Amino acid sequence: MRTTAVLSAFVAITALAPLAHAQRRSGGVATLAIVVSNPAGDGIGDVKVTAQGPVNRDARTERGRAVFEDVPAGTYRLRFDRDGYISLEREVVARPGAPIDVKVTLTPAPPPPAPPEPKPASPETVAPPADTAPVTIDLPSFIEKNYVGRAPAKTSPLACATSGEASLIQLKDPLAEHTHAEGDEFLYVIAGDGAARMGADQQPLHPGILLLVPRGTPHSVTVTGRNPLMLLSIKPGAHCGGTEH
Repeated sequence: MRTTAVLSAFVAITALAPLAHAQRRSGGVATLAIVVSNPAGDGIGDVKVTAQGPVNRDARTERGRAVFEDVPAGTYRLRFDRDGYISLEREVVARPGAPIDVKVTLTPAPPPPAPPEPKPASPETVAPPADTAPVTIDLPSFIEKNYVGRAPAKTSPLACATSGEASLIQLKDPLAEHTHAEGDEFLYVIAGDGAARMGADQQPLHPGILLLVPRGTPHSVTVTGRNPLMLLSIKPGAHCGGTEH
């Protein structure tokens, strides 16, 4: 039993020898009283504090405070880490005597960058219906075969597709005011003379004039010449066989 007690004492003394040596070399022990706060002055808990120097220590703050007691005097490199904050390092000289206050402020880490916005999908190309085919029309020949004659007006369909329709309008009498709710209308004067009224605006019409009538705009057409006024009407967005003039 006596031999065992002596051996235990020898082991304890051997384990404490490096610390005692460090203390003698540095001239005593010191205490580091650490306070970690945010920019508003509030203590930050659960900050990992690591000390590297004559001895190495680590601890976590409680309500922003941590203490390293009885460390050998000397120079220590302290590091402070916590999720959501920018890590900080500070060098501190520990001297024997009263506790040394170490006050640090951790800055919140900036938020992660926003993920890039997804690129807009490329517009899909709409294939024409199977029953839609290219159309070629000889307008002079078409007008000759579909001439208005004695009628006061005549509207003849020219072509129709999923995106709109085109028609020939022949006028001998005025075209009463009306609107197109389904889309805009382009009017091109093929022959004859007249005038188009859109609200308070009146536009003279003669061969070569192209007129845009915005959707929902009330408009009317009058004939001022002796010959019929012939208009090419193109209405994007209109349904085949839609509203007639």
